[in-house]
Formats: sequence, C-alpha cells, structure tokens
Amino acid sequence: MKLDDSFRDLGEDMQEDFRDREEESEAARLSRRGFLKVAGGAGLAVGLSGSLGALIAACGGGTASSSASATATATAISPDQANSIGQLGPSLLSTLPADIQADYELASTTPLGESIYKNFKPKNGPPWLIGFASSYAGNSWRIGARTRMTNVLLPKYKTAGLVKDVITTESNLVEATQIQQIRQLVNQGCDAIFTIGPSARGLNGAIKYAYDHGVLFVAVQGAALTPYALLVSGNYALAGKLQSETLSKDIGGQGNVLIVQGITQAQASQDFQRGHEAGLKESPGIKVVGVVAGMWTDAVAKTEVLKFISTHPAPLAGIASQSPGDLGSMDALMQLGQKVVPITAGGEVGPLVYWRDNPSWISKSYQSWPPGNEMQEGWEAMIRTLQGQSPKIATIMRGPSPIVHGDLATLLPAGATLTSNDWIQPPPEKWFPSAAMDNFFNNPIDPLSWKA
Repeated sequence: MKLDDSFRDLGEDMQEDFRDREEESEAARLSRRGFLKVAGGAGLAVGLSGSLGALIAACGGGTASSSASATATATAISPDQANSIGQLGPSLLSTLPADIQADYELASTTPLGESIYKNFKPKNGPPWLIGFASSYAGNSWRIGARTRMTNVLLPKYKTAGLVKDVITTESNLVEATQIQQIRQLVNQGCDAIFTIGPSARGLNGAIKYAYDHGVLFVAVQGAALTPYALLVSGNYALAGKLQSETLSKDIGGQGNVLIVQGITQAQASQDFQRGHEAGLKESPGIKVVGVVAGMWTDAVAKTEVLKFISTHPAPLAGIASQSPGDLGSMDALMQLGQKVVPITAGGEVGPLVYWRDNPSWISKSYQSWPPGNEMQEGWEAMIRTLQGQSPKIATIMRGPSPIVHGDLATLLPAGATLTSNDWIQPPPEKWFPSAAMDNFFNNPIDPLSWKA
C-alpha cells in the first residue's frame, strides 16, 4: 500500500483535514516540551497519531524515541519501505555510477526513488528569494554552515543575479514553531526553502504545504520521509559504522564504550547511532555501557559524559561520539584527570590537534559532514533544481572520507589549539566537485554558468 494512494481514496477535503489535525497535534506535543527540556537531555519522541499515523504504520513506518540515559536505536527500514512511504517507483541507485552507489551503503532510512522535482519549474525566474527554516543555531557546526552561506554563497549568487536574498527563521528545536515558520516563508513568497537536520516525519505537513504552493523544499543533513522534499545528505550510518569499526580496532576489540549521540530526534543523529551500534557489534569483546545525548553541542556533551562517569565508575576504553561532541567528551576526561581514551573524532579541530600531538591516540578518523561543504552541497542542489536541471533521485548522498595522521598537517588551520571547536574544511572542489554533483541531475551544468 502506498501512502499517496490511501490519501486519494479519502477525498480532498478529508485529506486536508487529516493533515491539519496531524500538524496541530504534533505542534501541541512539541510546544509542551520546548527547547530547554530537549537541551537538558530529556530527549524527544517524535511520532504520528490518528488515521495518518495508521496509514504510515501500514506502509512500514514507525517511531523512534531516545533519551539521555537509555540506549536509543533508530527504527531501521529497508529502501523499498522508505520508497513506499516517501517516493513512487523503485530505487534508482542502479542508474548512478558504481562509485556513487557505494556511497549509499546502509542508506535504509531515506527515499531512493525518482525525485518529485524531476520536472519542477519555479513560479518565478531569477533572482530567487530563498527561505532558510533553521531549527537550531547553537553549536559550532550550525555556525560554520551559516557562515559559508552568509559570507560566500549568498554574495556570490547575488552577484550572478541568481538569488535575491535569504530570509532566515529560527525555531530552537521547537518543531511546532518550525512548522509555522515554513508556512510563513511560503506565504512571504519564497521560491525555495531549505532546512538542516529535519526529523523523519515531523515537518511533512509543512513540506507538503510548500510543494502545493509551488515552492521547492530542500532538506540538508538527514532524511525526511516525504515525497515532497529533495534530500541532500552525507551517509551518516555508513560514517558511524566506519568510525566505530576503527574505534574497535584501536582499543583491541575489548572494553567498555560510551556512545554520545547528537540531537536525538534528528534522523541524522539516529542514522549515526545505528552505524555506531552496527560497527561495535562486530567486536564481541566490546560492551556498550551507556548512551547519552550530546545535542551536537560540546558543552552539553561534556556535561552528559561527566554525569555518566560519576555514576558509572568502570573505566571506559573508548567513546563513539557524534561531532560536535568529540571536544566535549575529551574535555570531560581531561577535567577528571582521566586518560583520554580513543574517541571517534569527526572533524572538530580540538580533538584533531590532540591527535596531531599524540600520533598513537587513534589510527584513523572519518569525516562525514564538514559544515560549510554540506551547506554548499544543499545550496547548489537547490539552485540547480530551480534552474530546471532535473534531479534524478530523491536523495543526493555523499559518503564519508577517511583521515589519517599524515593529513592533519594540511587540514588543520594555522594556530589550531586543543580547545578549538572550529572545523576542518576540505576545499569544496575536493569534497563535492561540480562534476560529481552533475551525476545526480538529468540536465547538468555548473549553476553559476547557467543562463535563463
């Protein structure tokens, strides 16, 4: 059964009623919780209720919940199930080059069918008005992403006559607020809207509202299970698996490991968690002794690791952390005067400086989401789609890149220190060059070379 087929049987008025009631109930649940409760590590259970929830459950969907004190495993679904919820038709991975197909390993929580924006034409010609429905700005990653947009991308695309301006809203992890803000951006006349790190289903009604009004919606960093978004993401499940496999080797396949999650309701965090668990399970001598919610914020990660260690005196052999959270985890160990055990350093400068100065600390790292580069990927995919370049597949994905100790000499910025929460940023032309992005579009051209 396909979700869209079930909706057609209900009739237009009843369809809209279901959508409105679903958003209202979701908004009520989220507004009661609020950002402070989430940031405190209580976690956020995001789900669907009523008849719409029943339809999604029948299609193979589910909900995932998590907390700072208990292990939270994302509900894994197959690509076919993801397509039955989010896209019509079979997976299109086989139409992509073999090396790009490899970047989709473990990508079981994102739609892989044909993009609904294949024949998209914007309501207006350039310059386009863009909406950025930000969910969170309180960590180094989000700051790095926004800096690339504000200081590099927006001026460049304004000069090229392609973008008029960007309207930015901020919801502080209150999904009910973000839903309202997306609708507001549509009503303000935005030609395209993008967000970072959405939950799997929480924004689906608002995303559909944008689509119904001729507005392109792009989700960067993680999947939204809806046919009405173009998704641009790293493969975080694969990154987590490779990171934890390396961690396992670095600690000799034995000992206690703590997992530090990100923002638990975000699909990207759940995918990382799934990958970390999968990699650690390959070593029977490793015991996952706890999971804490670091909220992708080093100060929160540090607090949660300190709290965990204070109530769990057994020594840790390693920490599987989502960045940003690596620096906070390392700071917690240092504050306690404990050995800095191997940590899955994912791109924050501070831990990589520690590795530079202590070459035997870890053997390898995997970078999967340099903030400026991920912002640029989503931005360029958005502009290409507005230009009519016709995205082939619902999810544009890029795999993680390994980092060895010898790479640090060129990757670390001058004057980098142990306390820095900045990020290493590979040059965009090396991370996701225009020629690589071309593979995901039917009518590819460098977006800055395109003419109306």
